[in-house]
Parts: sequence; structure tokens; C-alpha cells
Amino acid sequence: MSRTLFIDPFGGAAGDMLLGALVDLGANPAELRRVLAGLHLAGWRLDLQRDRHQGLAGTRARVTVEVESHPARRLADIEHLLTAATLPASVAARSRECFRRLFEAEAAAHGVPPAEVHLHELSAVDAVIDIVGTCAAVDLLDVQRVVSGPVPVGRGTIATAHGLLPVPGPAVVSLLRGVPLAAHGAEGEMTTPTGATLLVTLAERFGALPAGRLIGAGVGLGTRTFPGVPNVLRALLLEEDAAPLAARSLAIVETTVDDVTGEALRHLLDLLGDAGALDAWCLAGTGRKGRPVTEVRALCEPDRVAAITGVLFAEGATLGARVLACARPEAERHEVMVSTPFGDMPVKVGVFAGRVVSAKPGHDACAAAARGHSVSLATVVQAARAVAPVLGSPWPGVAPGDA
Repeated sequence: MSRTLFIDPFGGAAGDMLLGALVDLGANPAELRRVLAGLHLAGWRLDLQRDRHQGLAGTRARVTVEVESHPARRLADIEHLLTAATLPASVAARSRECFRRLFEAEAAAHGVPPAEVHLHELSAVDAVIDIVGTCAAVDLLDVQRVVSGPVPVGRGTIATAHGLLPVPGPAVVSLLRGVPLAAHGAEGEMTTPTGATLLVTLAERFGALPAGRLIGAGVGLGTRTFPGVPNVLRALLLEEDAAPLAARSLAIVETTVDDVTGEALRHLLDLLGDAGALDAWCLAGTGRKGRPVTEVRALCEPDRVAAITGVLFAEGATLGARVLACARPEAERHEVMVSTPFGDMPVKVGVFAGRVVSAKPGHDACAAAARGHSVSLATVVQAARAVAPVLGSPWPGVAPGDA
């Protein structure tokens, strides 16, 4: 069984809200405090309390700084703190990645090197406990993967140490680049830099609730009041029968043509590949009034859609195109070189669940070797397959010729 954490930041995302939601979901408070004690950081207290906010019950997490003499902290100070701490390896690694992202975003927002950015005295302690505590809570819940829903950011302005800034703030904009944002937005800052940092570091993807059996739910309460939108974050724990395949978010650009020659289609497919298509192909069909038509499709990364459609329009293939969002689960892909009587040949190896499921010699290299040695293509391919990783063998496997 695989456990997936789905974060639903409906009413915003902040470090204390995430931490509260995970405790509400079932992360043991005593174990959480034990992990946080490993920071060897004095002068703070974590209060966890069941409460209500705008009619919704949940857990409120509040960090109280009891000593006013905490220094401002730069990235090097945070890294030293985490290195000296006694933390589980996974918690320390996630926390370190969170702070790296946070400092880089703040640096980009203010146009200075990350080494010059610092967290102010009290907010530094708050951020450390929220980030390390959230990473620890994910660990305590034995979560295998994290998915987040679209993120609301709010609107208007917010008062900061640098003056009045627009919402979302510059650091949040930097952190959420490429992340789907929720359509609704209340007046004020709904997602903080710490909340955005945790989301982009923990979540492997952003989108809809994944399929699975719901085994737990928690609600984290925020401290702000937005008219009509409760400042809460939900955390749902799902159990799936098997670990899901990693899936890339891609796009399919397609159009239907009825007056393009075969030679022109071949040229078009080449141009689509040059424009960034991961794959491009044609399908024959029958259109209106029984006319033969060809459907041209190109699979690409979302940021290549404009380039792909530009090729279709520039070549006069069509005056319109359709763009479909899709996810592509992928097995692992590797390339190994094997030695044959005809030279070294590349072999593309597919791996699933730790075992080799395909081993295909590279066509172009095999064809060139066949021409150079005046033998058939099949002869070279057979020689490469004979020393390629064996189907069904563990990966990394040992090629028969190397055994």
C-alpha cells in the first residue's frame, strides 16, 4: 500500500496552517516535539490547540518565541543549525531544501545574492519551527508522496519591512512559478512565502485529488479573516493499492488537415520535432462528406505549445489547432553502451519496478555500423541484443557479454 498526502490549500497556505493540518490529521504531537527538540534551539514554545475558525473545527499551531535575543539568520546560519541538529535524515534533507528555495526566492525578489538575505529575528525562529515541524509531521505520517491542489494567493497589498507590496508578494511569485493558482482570491495575503516554500518542496505535482481510499483528514487553522473564505487548509491522507507511476504533465497539440501531401506531412513532422515536440505523428481518417483527412498530433512540454502551433500556422497546414492537457506515466529510461564485433552500440533500456522490461539497440548507430561493415542491419541489431541487459533482470543488470 502507498500513502499519499493531498494538500488542499482552499483558504490559503502558511507554515502554521500546514503544521496544524498535519497534527489534526494524526501526526503525534509528542513525537513531533521530540523531533523538534533535536534542533537544540532554545527560547520557543509550540502550542497546538483544537479550535474553530469561521465555523470550521481544526488545529491551530502557534509558535511563541520566549526569548527576544534570537539573532537574524542567513542561509549559512540555517544550514549550520540543521547540520548541528539531531534530526532524521529525511527531515533534515527536506528542511534544507525548503530553506534553499526560500532564500533563493527572497534573493530574486530583492535583486541580491542569496547569501545576503536574512530572516528577521523572531520570524527566523517561527520559520524554522514551521518548516522543520511540517517536514517532520510528513515523516511521522509515513507519507510516500505529496500532491497539492491549486494555490490561492489573494489580492491587494500587504505591509512589509520593505514597505507596501502587492499581493502576491515578489517571493511568493518566484516560488509559485509554474504552479497552478486557484481562481478564487480574497483581499489580503492568502499564501505566505513559508507556505509557498513548503508546497513546492513537498508536492511532486499540483492538480486534482488523486484516486485512492480516504483514510484520514485534518484541518489547519490560520490567523487571518477573509470575508467569505475561511482561512483554513485541509490535509487528506489517501491509501493507494500500489505506488503510482511518476507522470509528467504534457500537452497534445492536434489539428486535422485534408489538403497536405505525404511529402509535406513528413516535412511538417520534422519541423515539429525541431520545435520541441517529444513525439509527432499522423493518423488517417474520414472527415465531412466522406473526404479523407489526416490528423496531425504533437506531444510536447506545456511551454512548447506556442512553438508547436507556430509551426503548424507558419507552414500553412491549418488555421486552428486544439491543445489538450495530459499526463504521461513513464517507466525509467537509461542508455548503456555495449561492445559488439561492429563497434560500441547504444542500447535504450526501459526499467519498471526495478527490472528491465525493454532493451532496444539504437537504430541510427546500428544502421551506420551495418553500412560500414557491409553487413545487414539485422546482423548488427542481433549482435547488440546479445550483449544487452536481459529482459526481466534486476536493474542495474549485467549484460551477458560482461558476465
